[in-house]
Order: sequence, then structure tokens, then C-alpha cells
Amino acid sequence: MKMQSSKSLRRRLPIGRFLLSLVRYVVIFGLAFIILKPFIYKILMAFMSPADLLDPTVHLVPANPSFYYWGRALEGLDLRQTLPNTLVLSLGVAVVQVLSCTMIGYGLARFRFPGSRLLTAAVIVIILVPFHVIGIAQYLGFVYFGIGSWTVDLVDSFWPMLILAATGLGIKEGLYIYLLQQFFRSIPRALEEAAYIDGAGTFCTFFRVMLPNARTMMMMIFLFSFCWQWTDTTYSGVYLNELPVFANTIQTFYIRVGLNADMLGANITRNAMAILILIPLLVLFGFVQKLLVKSMTLSGMAN
Repeated sequence: MKMQSSKSLRRRLPIGRFLLSLVRYVVIFGLAFIILKPFIYKILMAFMSPADLLDPTVHLVPANPSFYYWGRALEGLDLRQTLPNTLVLSLGVAVVQVLSCTMIGYGLARFRFPGSRLLTAAVIVIILVPFHVIGIAQYLGFVYFGIGSWTVDLVDSFWPMLILAATGLGIKEGLYIYLLQQFFRSIPRALEEAAYIDGAGTFCTFFRVMLPNARTMMMMIFLFSFCWQWTDTTYSGVYLNELPVFANTIQTFYIRVGLNADMLGANITRNAMAILILIPLLVLFGFVQKLLVKSMTLSGMAN
């Protein structure tokens, strides 16, 4: 009897594991489908021809595949102007955010001074408060940027985004400061104490001891900042009215073409334009995937 019961138990265990694995794969496949469905839909729609849009029998798969809307998307993006501007802006903001967030995060993690806890709370507030709450005040501050009677209009330049990045108020910068603050707190103080004993000062310890240990985290912050600025529509739509970058070019094209009674075609073209500007980010992610996963593990985001 015991032999039979043990054999039946062994038979049940593989069946139970198989069912558990089946449920797991079904759930993962369902979540992946929910996430990828909008992209698949947009890509298939972009391959339709104008005749397919007028054909009521065509729902999702194009009957006459065409590159018509992809061509309109490339023409509307005007890569000769938008690509250099977007690349320079994204790289500049990413570098400035990495530098400022690293110093702010290290200062909040290691030094205690009057108001340090208040500043830490302000970082959390920056994460929670949306841009639209303070957007008007920031915009007016850059329109009349200066001291006293001397003012200069910084709108339609990269300066508003760079200044916000340098002062810790840029896109998602509160999150970057918080991640670096938690990372520096996890580093043993013995490393800094050993540097102090050897005669190193605060800045020397920061640049020669702490920054080399934070290279992986800094790379993650750089990648996040670069990707968010690359696809940003909020700040670019407010501060860059005439200077063409990807985000405001797509929006301007949609408004200009859509108002001319070609709303559906403009919507499909806009989707194709959005997919095109995501391709460099997907290629970049393919090269830095291992580094990104490693940095996320060090930061505690994977837990």
C-alpha cells in the first residue's frame, strides 16, 4: 500500500508542476499580448493603403500592403532637422541630470545638515506632483528669466530643459535622485572613512571612491533620462514651439494634416512616426540590456 501511494504521489507531482507551468505561461502570454497589442495594431495599420481604409471588409490585416503611410511618416519627421536637435537635447539633458542627481543623491545620503530631511521630502514631492501643477509658473519663469529689470526669453531654446536638469527639477529627476540616494546609503561608510584616513577630502572621496562604485547606477540613470527626453511631449511641447524635435514635430504634423479633413490618415501617419522614433531606443536597449538589469538589481528596483 505504501509503495502504491508513493508511486501515485510521484505521478501527481509532475502533473501538478505541469499545470502550474501551464497557468504561468498563459498568464505571461496574456500580459505580453495586452502590452504588445497596441504596437501590433499600429504597425499593421501603418502598412495599409488608402484603399484599405475605405474597404469595410478590411479590419486589421491589410489586403493591399503598402508603404504609403511610412513614407508620409518619414517625410513628416524631417529627420535632417529633428534628429540632430533631438539627439543633442537628449544627450545634453541626460549628462546634466546624471551629474546633478549624483551629487544631490550623495549629499542627501551622507550629510546631515539643517533642512536635510525637508529636502528629502521635497524629492518625494517632486516625484508625486505632476508637471501641470507647476508648469505655468515654470514657463513664466523662463519667459521672463533674469534678475530685476534684466530679463531674457529662454523659450524656443534648450536652456529651460538644461536648467531644470541642473537644478533637480527635470523630467523624472526626483526618481533618479531617490534611487541614487538609496544606492549611496547601501555603500559601507568604511570606504569613505578609509579615504579620509589616507588624507582625502570630501570632494576627492566623492570623485575617486564613490563615483567609481556608482558607475552602473549612473549608466542606468543616463539611459532612463535619455529615453524619457527622446520621447518627451510635455516639456518639448511647452518650451519648444519653433525648434523642431521629434515630439512637437509629430504633434504639429497631426494637427496640420488632421484639420484638413484627413483625420484617419493623419492618425495612422502619426502612429507610424511614433514607431519610427522608438526604433533607435529599441536598438539601444538591445545593446545595454544586461547592464540595465544589473543596475536595476543594485538599485533595489527588481525586489
